[in-house]
Amino acid sequence: MVLLWASTFVVTKDAFDRITPLAFTFARFAIMLALAFAVLAIRGRGAARARYWRVRRADLPLFGAAGLTGYVLYQLGFVLGLERTSPFSSSLLIAMVPLFTVLILLLGGERTPARGWAGLALAVIGVAVFLADKRGSGEEGSLSGDALSLGAAVAFASYGVVNRPLTKRYPPETYTAYTLVGGAVPLLAISAPAAAAQDWGRLGVGGWVAVVYMAILPVYVAYMLWNWGIARRGVAAATSASLLVPVVSGALSALLFNEEFGPLKLVGATLVLGGLVLIRFRATGRTGTPAPSSDPGEAVAGRPEAARRQAVK
Repeated sequence: MVLLWASTFVVTKDAFDRITPLAFTFARFAIMLALAFAVLAIRGRGAARARYWRVRRADLPLFGAAGLTGYVLYQLGFVLGLERTSPFSSSLLIAMVPLFTVLILLLGGERTPARGWAGLALAVIGVAVFLADKRGSGEEGSLSGDALSLGAAVAFASYGVVNRPLTKRYPPETYTAYTLVGGAVPLLAISAPAAAAQDWGRLGVGGWVAVVYMAILPVYVAYMLWNWGIARRGVAAATSASLLVPVVSGALSALLFNEEFGPLKLVGATLVLGGLVLIRFRATGRTGTPAPSSDPGEAVAGRPEAARRQAVK
């Protein structure tokens, strides 16, 4: 699971040598949209049709908002940010989703305990140190990519909050397909000019493998592994494993892209991960079962909370 999620950053970064970020997004989401409705069609056959296919009209704005935040804004921040920065920087900054989730819930009136505030402070200091090191090492050009990656984290944190009511009312196949429509349609429209201008013959077998890989393995296969792990080890153990994603992504980036890691950069990354540990487990009991309050760890970058809840049920 960790390898699949960490690999998304290096696989996508490598694909950008042959395909533009928006053309990549167009191809990926065309495949994802077809796959989501194929799964919905299989699950929603016969007597189960009404349960899987019908949605409340009053929920349509929520589906649209979830599509806008979780797909349009998040994906644009992800691909355009990754184009301009390193896989490790992108994975670390997008892992800040729990921090922004805490802030969004705070604005909505939900209280944050002292441990959550300590985690927030530690993570913010870590980001400041991490970005300061990049300025000092002559990597200023990548700061725009870092800003876009942080924007992607804000978008996905918003998606986690907006999507919560839908996960309680509909099967995973239903809200996944319909929120994907809400996001894929605008994304396909935005990326269509880039797709039309793309030299698809230049993509080659390796490029198409990367596109298909990104459309299927980090989503469906990783989600199944995530659910399997939760069912056998609990939410706390699985969540702690997900914190390894930036670490593994950094190792892959060093091996494949020769990314350098100075002492200050490593200190900043360690502070960020330490802060995320405090935030993510602020509402977790000794048994590893989440408390009834909203756990920011439920909105992990690229992994909607419902996959976890479905496994726990």
